[in-house]
Amino acid sequence: MGRREQNKADKRERLLAAGLHAFLQEGWSAASVERIAADAGVARGTFYLYFRDKEALFVALIDGFVAPVGAVLTTARRDLAACPDAESTFPVYAVLGFQLAALLAERADEVRLYFAESRSPGPAGEAVRACAASIVAHTEDILEDAVAHGVLRPHAPHAVALAIVGGVERLVEGWLAGDARIDPESVPGEVTALFRRGLAPVIG
Repeated sequence: MGRREQNKADKRERLLAAGLHAFLQEGWSAASVERIAADAGVARGTFYLYFRDKEALFVALIDGFVAPVGAVLTTARRDLAACPDAESTFPVYAVLGFQLAALLAERADEVRLYFAESRSPGPAGEAVRACAASIVAHTEDILEDAVAHGVLRPHAPHAVALAIVGGVERLVEGWLAGDARIDPESVPGEVTALFRRGLAPVIG
């Protein structure tokens, strides 16, 4: 990467960091482009060279962890589809849980922003809810594949996907809030075990 490209990348990262701080401190609706640009050490006009508006910056921040989550779920779906039986899915679920936990820990502030704006009206809340719907859809695809391969018993995949994603969100929210009763290292295994057992195929 040349110096010019590096300078552009640095400015974009500074704007993302300043935007994240402003959104967390003031909320999306109260944070201003002027403050974000000033905190990033750039002119207001420079902001618009990198982001169309404040909403575009917010979406870029949320997408910074939602897109990798989608990629992890897509890989898990592919790997699970290749499993010949229920037992062979266990390592795949273990890797899935580990990767998601690591990703959420790495992007903890973006996750906090996701939760903070998840019920707010307007563009920020709509963006978060669209991302949540995407995660639910990925989870539903995995469940439908598992039923088709006989790894899980028939069930209502959308309802179960909502339950899984909602339960994980509550756990992550509690962990980020400092609930000492939640061990982040044990959560992925406990969650996958809970739903795997509950949806195990009926034998006999």
